[in-house]
Order: sequence, then C-alpha cells, then structure tokens
Amino acid sequence: MATSLDEKQSSLKTFLESHPGIKYIPPNGPDFSSLSALYVCSSPTTPLAVVRPQTADHVAALVSFCTAHAIQFTVRTGGKNIFGLSSVQDALMIDMRDMDSIQIDKSKSSVTVGGGILQAKLAGALAKEGLVTPSGSLGFVGLVGWSTYGGYGPLASHYGLGLDNILGAKVVNAEGEVVVADKELLKCIRGAGGAFGVIVELTVKVYPLNHLLGGMIIFDSQDLIPAYEKFNAGYQTLLENGAIPLELDVQQFIVNTPQGKALAVAVVWSSDDHEAGRACLAKIEALGVVVMNTVESQTLAQYVEIMMSAIPPVAYGSCRTINVRKWTKETSQILSRGIHRMPSLFGTAFSLHELRGPSAAPNPDSVFATREPHFMLEFISLVNKEEDVKESEEWGASLRNEILQKDPENVLPGTYISLTPPGDVPLSKIYGPDANYQNLLDLKKKHDPQNVFNLAVPKLLES
Repeated sequence: MATSLDEKQSSLKTFLESHPGIKYIPPNGPDFSSLSALYVCSSPTTPLAVVRPQTADHVAALVSFCTAHAIQFTVRTGGKNIFGLSSVQDALMIDMRDMDSIQIDKSKSSVTVGGGILQAKLAGALAKEGLVTPSGSLGFVGLVGWSTYGGYGPLASHYGLGLDNILGAKVVNAEGEVVVADKELLKCIRGAGGAFGVIVELTVKVYPLNHLLGGMIIFDSQDLIPAYEKFNAGYQTLLENGAIPLELDVQQFIVNTPQGKALAVAVVWSSDDHEAGRACLAKIEALGVVVMNTVESQTLAQYVEIMMSAIPPVAYGSCRTINVRKWTKETSQILSRGIHRMPSLFGTAFSLHELRGPSAAPNPDSVFATREPHFMLEFISLVNKEEDVKESEEWGASLRNEILQKDPENVLPGTYISLTPPGDVPLSKIYGPDANYQNLLDLKKKHDPQNVFNLAVPKLLES
C-alpha cells in the first residue's frame, strides 16, 4: 500500500527525534524557501523536507530510513545543477552543504573534503597554502558533483579533468553502510557520480600554484561575425603551430551586453611563470582589437569569486551541448549564422570549451567516455526572465541540430552529462561504446540492485 505524504512526514519527524544532530527544515519552516531554492527556477518543486546531515553516520541513517519507509530522496552537494535534479517533488532533499570539512595531507599532495564542499571555500583554503586543485570557473558549484561527472574547467588542459584527480572516496552505499570506495567503486564514481551511493568524503590531488594569470579579454565586436571568424582562424593556427601551452586555457563566449553582442574570452595561465604567461597571452590579444582586459595575477580563489560575481543568483532555462572533433569550416560557418541570429536576451550566450592534453587522454580507471581532443559547444539559455526562456531555448536547440545535420562526421556521439537535459541523449552514447555502457549497467546492478539511488544521475536502472 502506498504511503501518503502525511504519513511520510510523520515517520520522518519520528526518525529525526532520535537523531537530533540532523538539521531539519520542514516545508512550513521559515527558512525552507531559501534553503531549498535552486539556481534554475524554471520547474519549481517542493521536496518532502530538507535535512542537513553533519556526519557520514547521519547520511547512513537517512539512507537506511528512506529505504525502510519507501521514501524517495535526492542528494544536494551544491544545488547548481542546470536541470534542478537535486530537488524532486515530495522527495526528501539530503542537503550535504554542512559537510564541508577540508583536510590537507602533510605532504601537501592531496586534500580530503566533505561531500558538500563548495569550490570557492576549497579554493580559498588551498590558496593559503599555495595550492590548487582543478575546479570549475564558478565558486558556488559543489566540488563533488562537478568532479565526479567529468569536471571541465580552466585547469583541465594542465592537470586533467576533475575526475582524473580523484584519489579516494568514502561512500554511503545502498545498504546504508559507510564504506571506503574500492578500485571498482572509484571507477564508477569517476564519471557516474552519485549513482552508486552518497559520497560523504572525497580525496583529490592538489598542486603547487601561488598565483595564476586570469581574467576576461573583450574584443571589439562592432562587426561581430568577422571579429569572431578572425579570432578563431588565428587561434586554430596557434594551436596547430604548438603555440598554446597546456598551462593556458582559453574559453570563448558570445554574450549579450547592454552595448550589444560581444566576443569575450576567459583566459587562465596556470603557472607561476608569469613572464611566459604574458608572452602567450599577447598572442591571444593579437587575434583582435582589445577593448577591455581584466587579466591579472591572482589566486584561483580570487578568480572563481570574480567569475561568480558576473553570474545572476538565479536563472530560468537550461543549456545544451554538442562535442565536435575539429574546428571545421562547416562548423565555423554554422556557428557564424547561429551567432548572427542569437536572441538579444540577457543570459543567452554561446561558449566554447576545449579539451586537450591530459583532459583529453584516456583514463581506464573511470567510466567517462569522451576522452579524445575535442571542443564542447555550449548553447546557454539561462535568462533572467521566465518569458524569455522559449525563444532562447529554441535558438540553442536549433543551432545544435543544424550542426548535427550538416556536419555529422565531425560530431562525437557523447555529450557532457552535466550539461545535457535528461533523456536528450541516450546514456549508451554518453557512456559508450556499448561494452563500456553495459559494464556500467552490470556494476550498477551489483552495487545497487534495488536502485536505492534511483533519483541520482545517471538513471541507469528503471525504478
């Protein structure tokens, strides 16, 4: 017999009476709206309640309770998932953000963090020791979710993806036990994240780096399409000539500004040799007419804070991505046309990520499949007005589909799961080839045969 919502609430309250250390925020609580709020507001949901465990044992008790009482639950490590997947209607939200401990090992080669650590806090703590670990560009993102599903970011070409830097993990498994992940479970975590358990602790590599060079370069965009095409032609030449070291990350954007559409480039030089960095950056600056340059010496913590300040606290909409092997003439022409018709809506944008060096090298100890040099094209529809969502998303979908249709041989089968709408691309393609995907399914059946973590990404088994 199905359990009613009131019965679930009642059993949860009874459970929490014997676990007073777990913070409880019911739907009628004064802080519920703010603590359950997500970055994207397009599909608002009301979870059963929000609980904030303080220890791994708290998480284990919650998983056991939910399993015993047939209560669905989600796990929130940061809450910045583009598709709002950490909140499901009437499911219990296990909010990990109070579990944000940081412990740097004595050799300063790794750091062990709690499952709810945000990237800004970790970057700040590491900066005090002259250290970094790969992260995304936005400090409000949870490290665990970012890294275990891939972990693209401005240090990836130098140090590898986020998942490449995972050394160990402590997990609450489907039986509600706190376990240290073995080699097999770690392989699953590196690419399939929380589908195999709640990650309550993660150990990742760290690297010595006091200050990077980072910031935005804005180019004269009065004639945007020619400026964009000139930049990319020049950049491809630099790549082909080996003039872009792995220490330099270049991420292009076409964004809407009060003055119109603009070509903006986020650059990060991840080495303390700033003289060499300035020389490399001069080659990037020479690819157009620079109207603004904010690049300066700073810590990674400062960089992610600055980048975060440029992002609105909430948005409506979503993103779509596609991976292409090379920067072909056909792809360039399609994108030029797409940029020309990009809606002039704040939050509508196009971004280009590049995977090369260690970020594009095979990693047999992970289930992440897209391990070859490629460009990830990101069509961003994260607008600040709900009425603008439809136009922005239709533009992104149309442009993505045009590349699929007109340059199919250049398109990789898989996409980046963190930026792919659920169901938009088959998991067999994201985690392919077929033998790898089947192995992932077999491991899911072994570690979570009852599909306890059925609301986690990816959804490998039917509920």
